[in-house]
Amino acid sequence: MSLSDPFGYSLRRRRFLASGFPAIGLVAVSTHSKAQEPKIADPAVETAEKRFAAAGIPKPAITRMGRFLAVGTARPDFTRRILKMAEDTAAGYFRFFSGIRLPAAPGNDPLIVVVLANAGQYSRFNGENKARNEGGHFDIDANWTVTFDHRGRSRSTRADLERANQVTMIHEIAHQLSFNTGLLNRDADIPMLISEGLATMAEPGGASILPGFSEVNQPRLAVMEQLLKSKKARWIPLTDLVTKDDPFDAPDDFTVQLAYSQSWLFWDSVVRQTRLREKLGPYLERVNSRRNPAKRMDDFVAAFGSVRAVDEAMAANLKSLTSN
Repeated sequence: MSLSDPFGYSLRRRRFLASGFPAIGLVAVSTHSKAQEPKIADPAVETAEKRFAAAGIPKPAITRMGRFLAVGTARPDFTRRILKMAEDTAAGYFRFFSGIRLPAAPGNDPLIVVVLANAGQYSRFNGENKARNEGGHFDIDANWTVTFDHRGRSRSTRADLERANQVTMIHEIAHQLSFNTGLLNRDADIPMLISEGLATMAEPGGASILPGFSEVNQPRLAVMEQLLKSKKARWIPLTDLVTKDDPFDAPDDFTVQLAYSQSWLFWDSVVRQTRLREKLGPYLERVNSRRNPAKRMDDFVAAFGSVRAVDEAMAANLKSLTSN
């Protein structure tokens, strides 16, 4: 990842990457949930173990907690912390999407989270050097989330870095959940407006470190307001966000930041209005059946009707949120 977006959530087409996040306070994550060793072999675990061996990384420990299974070399306390964070995210995810009547069904198999001991192992596992500020990613092909203990050998770290790592993981676990619960199809052409907007919905909305979902994402909102007022970036037409992913991988950080923030605003605006929320399910059914982007606009118009009407709803929502 070459960009230095403070949120750090850029997407390579088949791999989601995340790095830093602005410091907006820190709330410790509880690690009291009991973890357990899995009793049965899992093909995905075997695949991960082979990756460890090929990268010259020590044999990983396997830890199960609820819906998630950690494979890794990180210290047990850090691994439990990541698993607890994943479980909290999943709980909020299922509560939110079942509440708005969208598919949210947990599968039978646990979701894999690779938790490495340090940045060096993270780079070796991925087969490339870790980008500056990169804290983790969801690998859509392997279908696992990968992170590392950013504290290294030290047991302490700056609060802003600690929070950045936590918010990163919530964002990436939201990606993993969305592609494994019937909501999004891993093999489909999913606009980043949808995939990244959904993941930004999970981000904590304020000082809390708990997943946000129905909360206003204050950090994204603040960035959007600042960029537009300072004219460092221009409002990205919804047509562009629907039909192409370029704004999320633009050469300038400001456009990237605005694209992610507007993707959150799209989801927030659609979910808040019943007439738009009812059209979200049919729209997702359409995009989940696509394998190329040629019909993106056709699908959007067929589901929502007017692109302009949704764009105006987003602008009105932004005005309302920033005037409060």
